[in-house]
Amino acid sequence: MMMHSNSRHGSTPARRRHFLATLAIAAALAGCASNPPEKFADSDAKTDVSVTLYASAQESRARGDLAGAASLYRHAYGADPRKTAPLVGLGQVLAASGQPKDAAEAFRKALALEPQNAEALRGLGNSMVAINQPELAIGHYERALTVTPADPHVFNGLGVANDLLGKHKDAQDFYRAGLASAPEDVNLKTNLGLSLAFAGEYDAAIEVLRELATASQATVLQRQNLALGLGLAGRSQDAAKIASADLDDRSVRSNIVFYETLRAMKDSVQRVRAVHARYASR
Repeated sequence: MMMHSNSRHGSTPARRRHFLATLAIAAALAGCASNPPEKFADSDAKTDVSVTLYASAQESRARGDLAGAASLYRHAYGADPRKTAPLVGLGQVLAASGQPKDAAEAFRKALALEPQNAEALRGLGNSMVAINQPELAIGHYERALTVTPADPHVFNGLGVANDLLGKHKDAQDFYRAGLASAPEDVNLKTNLGLSLAFAGEYDAAIEVLRELATASQATVLQRQNLALGLGLAGRSQDAAKIASADLDDRSVRSNIVFYETLRAMKDSVQRVRAVHARYASR
């Protein structure tokens, strides 16, 4: 979404409000730096400061400034440690920044305050998947489903966790359950296709992945997922043809070697975890 600045045409009162908001944030940050949370005398003042900081964190996050957002979420929590939302926001931006262990800690703190917080449960499950602990992830996802029974993101997480454990049939059931409530969810479709490939159901896998890769809004990643499915099926020439639409010759050759290495693995858990490790780091 395009963001437009209207400060040039804004009225003087609007500019003054913006200036005052900036001052409020600066004052709040200074207060957090010099006073531990228990020094706030008035609970309403705590809440006001925390809300201001949290709103600023949300704005920073929307701009893509994840480091700035993380700092503001921490200050918002410090201003009022009774609030869950800053911890959930902190966990989400840490996860997006590639810091799953720190994200997990933030989500655990949120759950200590609000054990049934669905976002924190899902975030903790995602963090466990990211640090390769799918068994632990499943328990958090299952708790999240008791709060939000039709959440496609939770079904997707359960699918990924089960694929990482080699339970491909269970994984596919979860992906399909998610698609029942979100039929156009690209992540669920992609993971269903890859799960079918991991299970050796290559024709079905390629059908799902090809539909995504040939759509008018298809991305590079979706085309490379199709190449991966073709590679797992042993169709190296077809995989190379698809991959070469977006990659240089050296990258295509590297991917073909990777696909052949995957095919040589006898254990599907090894295969899934190798794919997860290769692409999660990119």
